[in-house]
Amino acid sequence: MKINRRQLVCLLASIIICLSRAEAKTFIIGVEDVSYYPIYDFSSTKSHGPSFTKELLSTFFEKHQYTYRFVALPIKRFNQWYIDEGIDFKFPDNVRWQRAAEKHLDITFSEPVLRLMSGVYMLKSRLPVQRDEVKSLGTILGFHPTLWLDKIKAKQVILQEESSPLSLVKHVLHGNLDATNIDGNVVRYNLGSLKRSGELVLNKSIRYENYAYHFSTIKYPEVIAQFNAFLKSHASLVKALKQKYHIIEAIKLSAYSDKQTEGQ
Repeated sequence: MKINRRQLVCLLASIIICLSRAEAKTFIIGVEDVSYYPIYDFSSTKSHGPSFTKELLSTFFEKHQYTYRFVALPIKRFNQWYIDEGIDFKFPDNVRWQRAAEKHLDITFSEPVLRLMSGVYMLKSRLPVQRDEVKSLGTILGFHPTLWLDKIKAKQVILQEESSPLSLVKHVLHGNLDATNIDGNVVRYNLGSLKRSGELVLNKSIRYENYAYHFSTIKYPEVIAQFNAFLKSHASLVKALKQKYHIIEAIKLSAYSDKQTEGQ
């Protein structure tokens, strides 16, 4: 069968596309090894469940026909992921979470993906409670309770770390802990699963601040640029995902702060 020039060009183009896809890199997205639903759910001990983060990032990478996979990594090693694990992207991330040893890394951060609230959640029935009255605080193993480091260092507050948000919520409900600093969306979800909605609330008499979740990379700033454009062009999709997973953002900064902080 005779092949004309146009058909030959199309055939060669198809071959090139197939070869490039076969040789295409699989992007590695480093995520935290914890079930932090509804924001993300990437426990390494079970299959990655649906979540806001998984659906948003999967939609972006698939839209651009990128091959990718999520890799759940220990939160305790969060600041070493780029160095020790050789990942391509990290989520969540924030420039303020970098330690001095990582400041030299040329990390590109996306526009804010989520704006959340850093504060403490306590039994509503116990309020009002002032900061000096809090003697025990629960957080996720590896999280950085920034607003309480002074009290912890001075041994005025005992820090208890758990791998499960549900465990922390139960501890506060049962009075084993005075407070927890995990995100309010996560608190509300776990309270709902226990049929105890509304029993833990943000203590507004204690300092609380806003912070942001970003997507980051060292190797592929051009992909971050694409992601920023995606967030803008698909704003309605992002909004719909927030509604789907019942995520409430902290839009306005609190009375305690005029800038963003690291949050965790």
